[in-house]
Amino acid sequence: MFELMTIIRKRPEVSTEEFRAFMEHEYGPTYVAMPQTRSYTHYYLEDLTTDGIEAPVDAIVQISFDSEEELASALSTPSYRDAAERRKAFMQETSRGIHPTRIAKTVRLV
Repeated sequence: MFELMTIIRKRPEVSTEEFRAFMEHEYGPTYVAMPQTRSYTHYYLEDLTTDGIEAPVDAIVQISFDSEEELASALSTPSYRDAAERRKAFMQETSRGIHPTRIAKTVRLV
């Protein structure tokens, strides 16, 4: 299984409600509709502490594919390219706003 965790910060002018509605009704369903996607989960966050230097993290998205090749195939589809264009109105761009990471190892202690 090939899993990604993407850290997302919304654009400052977008309300939390608008951001979550976009994620749940437009952006997320794009991935769910792709046959390559094995699982897709949103985690909405509320920062409990902040120093004001960085914007709070608004969501983490966990996406699973059978392989890295399946991920590449999904990202080459017209529906993904359309979703990536539409997200610009809701998410900060660059690694500060959208920061994909690969899960290298999972350790479950409980």
